Amino acid sequence: MFFDQLVNGLTLGSQYALVAGGLALIFSVVGIANFAQGEFYMVAAFMIYGLESGGLPYFACCVVTLAGMAVFGLVVYGVALRPVTGRGWETQLVATLAVSLLLTNLAIATLGSLPVLVRSPLLAHTVSIGPTDVSDQRLLVFAATAMALIVLGGMVKFSKIGKGMRAVSQNREAAVIMGIPVRRVEMTAVVIGCVFAGVAAVTIAPLGTVVPTVGAPLTIKAFAAVVMGGFGNVSGPIVSGLVLGLVEAYAGGYISSAYADAFVFGVMIVILVVRPRGLFGRAVRAS
Repeated sequence: MFFDQLVNGLTLGSQYALVAGGLALIFSVVGIANFAQGEFYMVAAFMIYGLESGGLPYFACCVVTLAGMAVFGLVVYGVALRPVTGRGWETQLVATLAVSLLLTNLAIATLGSLPVLVRSPLLAHTVSIGPTDVSDQRLLVFAATAMALIVLGGMVKFSKIGKGMRAVSQNREAAVIMGIPVRRVEMTAVVIGCVFAGVAAVTIAPLGTVVPTVGAPLTIKAFAAVVMGGFGNVSGPIVSGLVLGLVEAYAGGYISSAYADAFVFGVMIVILVVRPRGLFGRAVRAS
């Protein structure tokens, strides 16, 4: 049971890490706490469900869904996020909550409230790893998560647009003075955040069911990971997302699934008591 819950925890942690990583990236670069990040996952999950229902093979659905999420990110940035960039946090909060509610209610109105299944041929085959059997679908989750995080890390460290993201997150005014295309950098960050949610959806959705209201609890867990990891960086929320997934799996497996969320947020509170800035947060002196 220990190893079974380890696999479940890493699967949940991968979901939280991808969604929280996208949320943290948008917050660091754009400066907006996106309360619709979980709904991006929901949109991608229903997108792959619709494509699959149309007869497209699973892996082709994955590629088309990720491309569609990139376009979706461009639309979200242009319509909802760019108009409120630099404005008060109250305006930004209302704007992202409006996006969240709009996407959820549109999904309910058009697709209904019943859960749907995303089918994958990888679910039928398992691999024995030590004392437990792991489906190929879960292996795809781990591989896709690792690949997405590696690509993001390499892009942020070595690419021109990645260096622009680091500059904008550190000092927006100086970045503007230096001629960095801030709007393009912000747009890229939002697109990556949407694609990260898409990677989580296309790999993890086949392991369960998808409902229009799946986004809200996922957003809350992602925010918990961001707070626990520390604002202002991306690596902290990703690690915290993995930790929260493991805590939830072991609490649900060994104690009770009814109290799993209580343990998740209990761990977050304990960490914040010990390290108020989060696991990877740094002190910042106000000017």
